[in-house]
Amino acid sequence: MGFSKEIQGMRAIAVMAVILAHLSISWLPGGFIGVDIFFIISGYLITGLLLREYDATGDISLSDFYQRRIRRLFPAMLVTCLFTVLGGFLIFSQERFELLVDSTLAAFFSVSNFYFWSQVGYFDTESSVKPLLHTWSLGVEEQFYLIWPLLMLCMLRFCSMRGVVATVFVLSILSFWLNALFMSYDFGDRLAAADGWRSGFLDGNSTAFYLMPFRIFEFGLGALLVFTRPRWLVVKPKVADVLVLGALAGLLFLMVYLTEASIFPYYNALWVALLSTLLIAFSSQSRVAGLLLGNPIMVFIGGISYSLYLVHWPLIVYYKALFGELDAVAVGGLLIATFVLGYSLNVLVENRFRRVRRNDSVSRIRAFFGRGAIALALFFSILTVLLLKNVDGRVPEHRVALSNAEWRKLERQQYCSDKLKRFPKSIFTCQNDRDAKHTVVLWGDSHALHLVAGISEAFPDSNVAVAHLDGCISQSGFDGLIRKFSSQKLTDDCVERNKAFLRWAGSYDGDVAIYISSAKRNTPEQVAIINNKHVSQLERYGHSAYVLGDFIRPGAELAQCYSVPSYLITDSMLHARCKSDEQAVKAELRYSEKLAELSENYIPVHAIQCGKGECSFSDDTGRISFRDTHHLSPFGAVYWVKRLKEAGAFQPGRALTTSQTSQ
Repeated sequence: MGFSKEIQGMRAIAVMAVILAHLSISWLPGGFIGVDIFFIISGYLITGLLLREYDATGDISLSDFYQRRIRRLFPAMLVTCLFTVLGGFLIFSQERFELLVDSTLAAFFSVSNFYFWSQVGYFDTESSVKPLLHTWSLGVEEQFYLIWPLLMLCMLRFCSMRGVVATVFVLSILSFWLNALFMSYDFGDRLAAADGWRSGFLDGNSTAFYLMPFRIFEFGLGALLVFTRPRWLVVKPKVADVLVLGALAGLLFLMVYLTEASIFPYYNALWVALLSTLLIAFSSQSRVAGLLLGNPIMVFIGGISYSLYLVHWPLIVYYKALFGELDAVAVGGLLIATFVLGYSLNVLVENRFRRVRRNDSVSRIRAFFGRGAIALALFFSILTVLLLKNVDGRVPEHRVALSNAEWRKLERQQYCSDKLKRFPKSIFTCQNDRDAKHTVVLWGDSHALHLVAGISEAFPDSNVAVAHLDGCISQSGFDGLIRKFSSQKLTDDCVERNKAFLRWAGSYDGDVAIYISSAKRNTPEQVAIINNKHVSQLERYGHSAYVLGDFIRPGAELAQCYSVPSYLITDSMLHARCKSDEQAVKAELRYSEKLAELSENYIPVHAIQCGKGECSFSDDTGRISFRDTHHLSPFGAVYWVKRLKEAGAFQPGRALTTSQTSQ
């Protein structure tokens, strides 16, 4: 069994499944398994190539193999990345453009999977603003290509053929066991509790999805097929037809059945691998496979599948950045654009470097300069993206917004630079000492910390201290409510932090006003019961205590949406596309209104922020007051807390009237 038209047809199925899934075709949410079909095909073809070379020559030329892989993959990838960076330069905010540059450099060095693994999951909402996210699979394949020839050479030299098969089988079993270890037995959580590099394994699912060792079983199944004697797989054409149709039906079922919430890779990827292996094994004996997979259209699509894969995702991301969500017309247009650009990339770049003949001195000279051209192109590509990253004035001044990290740094420098006496740093992670007798205390998660600028400016004659831990709501650890983190250590730290705060409050006899503020989690009924108990307990300790409602969040990164260059995007386009998530806003408003009904000493911030069913996310000048999807920027906190103070909101138990919200 070798390379065949049917395998090209399998590539066509794989790439079209991925493209249609990324185009949000509702009936094909599991089209992402096309990447796994590519992995099985690669394991089969690369192993066969290496084994034939060893049988013919008694050796495997690693340098020749790596040169072929570089010519096959890198030129088209470099061109795609450069055009993608240029698109980001014209369209993206500075924060997103810098992330794009970082991901481009990761793609250049075949470590995209590590780069995206270090961030967040593949299916998170931020994936829609990562034009090179799809290069994670190239990183996995390239890392496989790096180690597999060397491993094959060692096995073939020092093991019998049975030993080689046994070794590949054991490696595949170990890879699948790793999936089970991280996805069924939460080994990632236990690693996260450790110090140093091991703490990077916070998310077992993402670790298994992105890292190459967890995918070896897919490459391995394709490789094992190479070592299977052909006579074991010879069947009658009708039997082969049934097996091929069954495998195709199974793959289609998985594409329809699996979603972004499915467990993957693990056992679902094993099904993909087994069905794909069946297709490879029996398609050459099946007349049906010849019709369905080996026809000219499928062979053509399979032949340009790599270029199609490269161009499709940046096109989708940039279309959404310019025009918003996809409709039927957009899907059709993007499909056409993908094929036009993919075919052009295949003809003009991929095929020009892919095949190099060496039967004469002229061809050898061309090969030499071809290799040099790739190295030179890589050098200038790196230089280009680094220079573009630091271009000043790309975003007009009236659109500029600081990044989330820059806002946090500014917030810390300006409002968290001093240490208060008797306020332990382990509890109060942000302190603003004004040498005052009275102190305003905020207690909660990051939704308490993001108010520090507003509280500090609204109460200039008071010290300010924030008892804060990211993600740790003040209700965690009480009445059976536990805020679950990705690791048990973080979960326990949150509970202990809250109990330590109450112990501190019970021992502190200074003049403080405590405001409880947390993100909207759990149900209002459950949260209100705990809040009311906190208020009563703090008042028994002799402190003033209030529940400060959570601001209604836009559910979209409005600041980054507005902070883009004006080369292609006009202000009117921004106003049309940069909108809050209407359904999320309504749900948050209902939550806040219910919490206000059930809570004691509650300050209903939604009464200031919202009126007549609509909520505002900007100040009087139109400047966006949120730094991301759910945190206020420092100047946004100053604006809204000032509005609350002017309306008399900082009085215990006082509900704001409609007339006050219009002030």
